[in-house]
Amino acid sequence: MYKKLLLFFIFLASSIFSEAKKDHVVCIHGFMGSSWNMHLFKKNLRKDGWDSVSWKYPSRDRFIREHAKELVSYLTSLVKDKPDQPIHFVAHSMGGLVLLAALNDPSCPYEAKIGKVILLAPPLKGSYWGRWAGRFSLTRWITKQFSGHELITKTSFDDLGKYPSSLEGVLVIAGSLGFNPLLKEKNDGTLAISETSLSTPHKHVVIKRGHKTIIFSKKAYGLIYQFLKRSPQSELNCNCNKN
Repeated sequence: MYKKLLLFFIFLASSIFSEAKKDHVVCIHGFMGSSWNMHLFKKNLRKDGWDSVSWKYPSRDRFIREHAKELVSYLTSLVKDKPDQPIHFVAHSMGGLVLLAALNDPSCPYEAKIGKVILLAPPLKGSYWGRWAGRFSLTRWITKQFSGHELITKTSFDDLGKYPSSLEGVLVIAGSLGFNPLLKEKNDGTLAISETSLSTPHKHVVIKRGHKTIIFSKKAYGLIYQFLKRSPQSELNCNCNKN
């Protein structure tokens, strides 16, 4: 009887301890997306031991920096449960720009600046396709005059700042399964691969997925899992192609 009780309390204590050790992973959808878009990643991350959450925001109705302010508020509330533990991020498309602006906001909690960042098909250098499509009134009507207008007009998002050097690592996963004749290099249908690169140290991987389908990719999740588990600093500058 006493032995069973002892084993029970040991199991309970170990469960509580392991729960406390779990890091947050915040999944951020892209333009005209929803938290549902990141559901598979969130579900798999939870299954594999992370405390994953999806952050939802009205992507068409505010500018990128305004979204970033809301994200900072969300992160500030998130760290109250686990102070001093790093927060990691998985962001798709424009979600990576919102995250970039948030990490450069003076009010952004320190815990968000010491984790790992995974960016899926981020338009870090703007989108030639978006600017071309932005010539048409239908596109401008769909995208509206806020963050969508920024996406179809800007040639660079350097004004949002840089991903902090305090981060443990940054991984960019770009897609090459696109057939956009306006883009003169490999692309995901929306972005050329070169438009997804950072000027600061990071790991860059290309997989055969489209801009929208990359969020459902098992290969992308495998890369996310590996990167969150281990990201040696010696690998951060390498550019890798994966089929």
